[in-house]
Amino acid sequence: MIVISDSTPLIHFGTIERLDLLQAMYGQVFITGAIYREVVTEGVALGKTDAFLIEKEIGSWIKIVNPKDDPGEICSRYGIHIGEAEAILLARELDADLILINERDGRRAAKKTGIEVKGTIGVISDCIRKRFLTVEAAVEIMAFFGANPYEFWIDPKIIDVAIESLLRSA
Repeated sequence: MIVISDSTPLIHFGTIERLDLLQAMYGQVFITGAIYREVVTEGVALGKTDAFLIEKEIGSWIKIVNPKDDPGEICSRYGIHIGEAEAILLARELDADLILINERDGRRAAKKTGIEVKGTIGVISDCIRKRFLTVEAAVEIMAFFGANPYEFWIDPKIIDVAIESLLRSA
């Protein structure tokens, strides 16, 4: 399975120190240079723990590959950042099975190009199905995200719906 990740899912799993979940789910994850700069270079400069954890995995199961095409057209067409545009381009070039992306406009753009999209919450749900996480552990993670909306950029209402759904399915 070929999986491309945008910045936010990596930051989320790095912040909760559970990058192992991404590795267990997908084996290998590809990112672009723009995503590396946003997550690692800028994160290290800010002293973010997640950036140091992600940096350790670069070259191991997180691989940096840059798309051949220029992301400018995708950026302007969909109003998205360069990292999201590069991730979409790379997903198309590698015929990826999945792109991990949270931002609404980036998700919309990826879906319009025919790429399957999953966000942080979707990955957590899949981790439960694969038994990499218990429902209780997943609820705890999501509650942490919900309690820190300005750090994780996920609407607490979305978190509440996801938690209710998990608890109903348990």
